[in-house]
Order: sequence, then structure tokens, then C-alpha cells
Amino acid sequence: LLSYILSSPLSAPSLTDHERKAMALLSLGKNPYENGDHIQAILSKFDGSQFGEENLVNDDIFAIFPLIASGYGESDAEITASISFIVSKQRENGSWDGSVDMTSAAIQALALTPSLSTSEALLKARTFLVEAQGIDACFGNSSATSWALQAIAALNESPSGWEKSDRTPQDCLASAQASDGGLDEDLDVNSRIWA
Repeated sequence: LLSYILSSPLSAPSLTDHERKAMALLSLGKNPYENGDHIQAILSKFDGSQFGEENLVNDDIFAIFPLIASGYGESDAEITASISFIVSKQRENGSWDGSVDMTSAAIQALALTPSLSTSEALLKARTFLVEAQGIDACFGNSSATSWALQAIAALNESPSGWEKSDRTPQDCLASAQASDGGLDEDLDVNSRIWA
């Protein structure tokens, strides 16, 4: 996997391409400043208040993960401003983009910066997830349930605390697993890999 990532250059990369590649390199214990300096590529898209496209929030959320993992902290202007921008995009119902996936990603980013007064935003986001969870304990499809499980972990909660009808969100994923080990047998292969 590392060999593939290192040997696959980004052609006409977007900000989120650099963010994904930096996160992949970090997860494999590699320096994201090497092999294309993805951290500098991310920082070059910071306009003083947010990263990338002003009408998007996902590029800001996904900038937080590799930057914090690369040594940036809550006192750095890029982090402080981006977190403020992310919080400003939260909807009244506690979500980002009305989506379990994006709300769960935002929860993970905000949980990394507890001193930036994100507790109210996290509480609203958690309430959104509670309301989005079905009576079967699932959050819609397996991808959304996976994202929600990551948010639950970021909130320092156990999936057992999200049990409904004697099922946890983990049970939802287990029930979506096919005999070949992948999830959601009826989806195309790329969607199954993502799930």
C-alpha cells in the first residue's frame, strides 16, 4: 500500500487530494512533508480564515486532521480560524450539510481542538446524530454508520451507549457484511471498498 501511495503522483491535485494523501501517509507512519510536501500544499490553500473553497466545509474539516497530526495546534492561526469557520457552517439542527457523514467528520475535527470553545457545537452535533439514528441503531447506510461510529469514538463514548432495539451501530455494520467479507454486496466495488 505504501509503495502504491508513494509511486502514484497526484495529477492536477485538489486540496482534498492533498489532504487524503497526507492522512494516508501519516497513517502509515510516513512524513507528509516528503513526497510532494502535502502539508505545504494544504497550507497554500489557506486564505486567512478558511481552507479551499469558501462554499465548502469538507475541505476545512479534512485540513484539520493532517495539520494536527503534523504538529500544528490549537494556538496556530490556521487551526483557530478553520475551526471557527467550521463552527460557523453548522446548521441550526446541529448538522453540517444535513449529513451524518459530514457531521461525524466535523465532530472528529472539533474533538481534536477542545480548548477552542467547541463544546456547544459538539453537543448540537451529537444531538443531530441521536435524532438521525434509526430504531434499528443504524444511521442509514453502512458508510454513514461507519462515520457515526468514528464520531462516537471522538466523543469518548462507547457504541453500547447508542444501543437501540438490542442492537448497536456495530451490529448494523456486521449485518451489512457479505460472505466475501465486504460490506453492502449490492454496491459497486469502489463503494464497497470505501464502506
